[in-house]
Amino acid sequence: MDYLDEKCMDINYARIYGDTYELMKNAGKALSDFVISMVPPGKSIAIICGTGNNAGDGICSGEFLRKRYRVSVVLIKGINGLKTPEARRAINEYEGQYYDISSVDSIISESDIIIDSIFGIGINGEPRKPYDGVIDIMNKSGKPIISVDVPSGFPTDIQIKPQYTITFTDIKNGMNPSNSGKIIVTDIGIPDDVKSISGPGDMVYMPISTPESHKGMNGTVGILAGWEFSGAAVMSSLSAYNTGTDLVKVFSNDANRSIILSYNPGLMFYPVKDKVFDISGLDALLIGPGMGKTDEARSLMEYAVNNYPGQLILDADALKIIKPSKIAGRNAIITPHKAEFTAFTGLPPTEENAIETARKYGIVILLKGSRDIITNGETTTYSYGGNSRMTMGGTGDALAGIVAGIASRKVNPFRSAVLGSFINKRCAEMSFEKYGYYYGIMDMIDNIKNILHNKI
Repeated sequence: MDYLDEKCMDINYARIYGDTYELMKNAGKALSDFVISMVPPGKSIAIICGTGNNAGDGICSGEFLRKRYRVSVVLIKGINGLKTPEARRAINEYEGQYYDISSVDSIISESDIIIDSIFGIGINGEPRKPYDGVIDIMNKSGKPIISVDVPSGFPTDIQIKPQYTITFTDIKNGMNPSNSGKIIVTDIGIPDDVKSISGPGDMVYMPISTPESHKGMNGTVGILAGWEFSGAAVMSSLSAYNTGTDLVKVFSNDANRSIILSYNPGLMFYPVKDKVFDISGLDALLIGPGMGKTDEARSLMEYAVNNYPGQLILDADALKIIKPSKIAGRNAIITPHKAEFTAFTGLPPTEENAIETARKYGIVILLKGSRDIITNGETTTYSYGGNSRMTMGGTGDALAGIVAGIASRKVNPFRSAVLGSFINKRCAEMSFEKYGYYYGIMDMIDNIKNILHNKI
């Protein structure tokens, strides 16, 4: 497990249950249970806390432990430095003694056990003052240290060297006995449904453009679409554009140029002539929306699949033309509705068949429905939401464009499909909130930017 996985689950848990305080209490209880199993009553325990939810885990453990031990909580940045609502709630419910950083030396020297609750996963760079000094004091104390979730400072060179690490849900990437001591994995009660559903937490996988970015650095997506139905090219390309990808190159019939560009001059139009077009330099290529099933359309789609070596997204008519064996092992994403899944695979559109097909060919499948099923054959996620207005034309084109835009930004195929499904359904929900059943596809597409910006 990595930082993003855990952050994603925390946010999705909070969406369902209101906040993560119950998980924090469970973490504190798991930590205290371990201490009780190892340490005789009456010993002195120092709990050294940072400012976030990792600190809250330590504070909660202190409340469980203080009736058996002499517990001292040190808040490195003081009580006003606690940043999260859950950590502030934890200190408000803690009835023991707590101190600021001025007492850290004496409290550590007088303790028998130290609980390291400074930083969790996801630290950005090496710890700075005053944290680096506190970490140094703890490491040089000679006292047994128990870290909460990960050793503070991990995985930098300035980190706690614990005897034990009580980690939650799963071992984090890079943890091992040499940097984390003995690792004890505990279950803090994250329900299975939170681990297997899409939600706003999946936004953590969406990259943010840096100030040093240059053109093309944040993704170039190609879209082969609209050969027969130009509207499909419009909807998929606008959706990809709204994901923040730098360049959207639309490959289509020259007769569609003025139609497509009239919707957004930021799109780049490339007429396909003599069944040849330049698909080099792309980070992702979407094939299929509105292409039709003429011999010419078939030839263009087959050419693209055969000649583009990168991240493929197949939708709509491409799924009726391209055989699964053509994209085997290529990390391709397909986005079929039920009839398209059967056309592509020859199988009924069941969850079991989607999983087996994804595993067999090494692809990601986003099987659309009132509940989207996203699977890579090993992991399966369910995407709920949306509403009945999504039966209108264009919602699938928009979804394919969103997925392609996200994938072009170097997000892995499975995460691109999960996040794309969530955004698409959320766009429908937000449109319904404003217009009821009378919203249109352009209302949905306009909402993509709002959802990504506000992470809702």
